[in-house]
Amino acid sequence: MPEKILGIDIGKETIKAVQVTAGLKEYQVINSALIVIEKVGGIREAIKWLFEDDTFKSGIYITSLPVRNFSFRNIRLPFKDKKKISQTISYELEPYIPYPINDVLIDYVIVELSDQSEIFAAAANKSSVGELVNLLGENQIEASIIDIAPVPVIFKLLTMEISPNLPLIKEEECGLLLDIGSRDTAGVLFKGNKILNIRHYTFGGEKITETLSEVLDVEFHEAEKKKRVGDTDEAEKEISKVCQKFFVEVKNTTEFLKLKGDLETAPSKIFLTGGGALYPFPKKEMEDFFAIPVEEVDVSEIDNIQLPEEIKKSWNPMLMNQALALATREAKKADGFNFAQGEFGPKRKYEKFIKDFRWIAALVFAVLLLCGINFYMDYYYDRKYLNEVKQEITTVFKKTCPEVTRIVDPVQQLKLKIEETRMSSMGLSGIGSGVTVLNILKDISRLVPESADFL
Repeated sequence: MPEKILGIDIGKETIKAVQVTAGLKEYQVINSALIVIEKVGGIREAIKWLFEDDTFKSGIYITSLPVRNFSFRNIRLPFKDKKKISQTISYELEPYIPYPINDVLIDYVIVELSDQSEIFAAAANKSSVGELVNLLGENQIEASIIDIAPVPVIFKLLTMEISPNLPLIKEEECGLLLDIGSRDTAGVLFKGNKILNIRHYTFGGEKITETLSEVLDVEFHEAEKKKRVGDTDEAEKEISKVCQKFFVEVKNTTEFLKLKGDLETAPSKIFLTGGGALYPFPKKEMEDFFAIPVEEVDVSEIDNIQLPEEIKKSWNPMLMNQALALATREAKKADGFNFAQGEFGPKRKYEKFIKDFRWIAALVFAVLLLCGINFYMDYYYDRKYLNEVKQEITTVFKKTCPEVTRIVDPVQQLKLKIEETRMSSMGLSGIGSGVTVLNILKDISRLVPESADFL
């Protein structure tokens, strides 16, 4: 039976979940959910509501934390041995982390492995990881992998093709993925199949809604409705200013990384995902500002992901990309980060193994005990029978040899007595050793004259 995997994308306003079954060569989406946190009374209630439906119970759970919870650093180490990298990376990062080294979890991806390894490392405060683990634990859920949003989307993006043998971006070119949420945006710079840098920006869909609310002098929820239907003509000039400010921040990031040598060229294409990117106006503004193509990402278009028609009807790629990418994320170390480690790693499977092991051990013990009892009973009855046989032998010996008073080994003693009796019957006591009655009779027969009547 194919194993079920659930990807859980926990945002500020919504929780997105996608459940898949993993086959040999493809994933099949079997369930999905989008929960508005405010409508159910908070994030705890939203997660509880999700898992009240038993269909979302899976064998494997994969989730992520937003970029704002992490610190990132590009470092170079003078060796390529992965074991050495793991042993020394915490010491290399310690001067750059705004927390005590014992209070953080560290993971990394290798950008380039050579005599001098280039590494992109991430550090998260244990408290933020612990909060997520506890939040899921309240519903008896343990995450096997805790990644960084939207890193799983990046790895899916790199496998997508416009047409056969035509990737979305050339291997030698640099791309930029912008995951625009309600209040934050994550920017991921990549080249080929390598992540070059990740940045956090305080820009999201709510910035546009707030601007629209101020310009039109309407309530926030009313401005949100207008934004979703595109009724923003009167405020587009002010919205453009807000977007331009964000674009400048992104451009400053790429220019700074180029000066540092972490980035060779500016991005040749921008990819958009996230609920904040649903409003089409910023996309056009972005294309004009950067003078490069801007495309929306749809992870469900990857060939090895099967999306049933009934799920497609309510499917919104910009909202569900992250959850789907998590559910179909490869478990290999090279394919992303995992902060479900140490005290925050999955324990329930281990405990289940211990519980099963105890039952198996009890069963084995019972079998061994029964075998031991059976062996002992066989030994007991065999020993009892042996003692009875020995008693009978001793009784026979006493009847046969009543003159013997010291009985040590009745069998051997009786064998010797029988041998002595046999020898006595074959010879004459006291007449030379080896002289038998037959020999004497033979001599008599030979020496008697033929004339004597002797038979």
